[in-house]
Amino acid sequence: NKIYSAAIAKTQKIWTAYLDSIMKVGQMQILRRQITNELNYSCRFDSKHLAAALENLNKAILADIEAHYQNPSLPYPKEDNTLLYEITAYLEAAGIHNPLNKIYITTKRLPYFPTVNFLFLISQFPKLQYNRNLGIV
Repeated sequence: NKIYSAAIAKTQKIWTAYLDSIMKVGQMQILRRQITNELNYSCRFDSKHLAAALENLNKAILADIEAHYQNPSLPYPKEDNTLLYEITAYLEAAGIHNPLNKIYITTKRLPYFPTVNFLFLISQFPKLQYNRNLGIV
C-alpha cells in the first residue's frame, strides 16, 4: 500500500512538471501566433499593395513548386537561387506565414512519446470546461 501511494505521488510530480512544460510551450505558441497576426494586420493597414504583392508572389511560387511535383519535367528553383530564402524573410516580416508550421529544432524520435502524450491528455480532460460564449474549451 505504501509502495502504491509512493508511486502515485511520483507520477503526480511527473505529470505536474510535464504540464508546466506543455503550458509554457503552448503559451509561446499563442504569443507567436498573436505576433504574426499583429504583423499581418499592420502590413495590410500600412501597405495593402505590398501585402497583396507578397501574397500573390507566394501563391505563384507555391503553384510552380506544386506543378513541379506533379510533373517533374517542369523547372524547380535551384539550390543557389536565393528567391525562396528572401521571400521567406519578407513573408515573415509581413506576418504572411503560419508560425506553428515552422520547425526550429529537431530531435531524434522518442519511443512511446505519442502514448505518453495521449495518457497526459486523457488525464487533463476533467480539468477542461466548454464555454459556449467563447466557443473554446
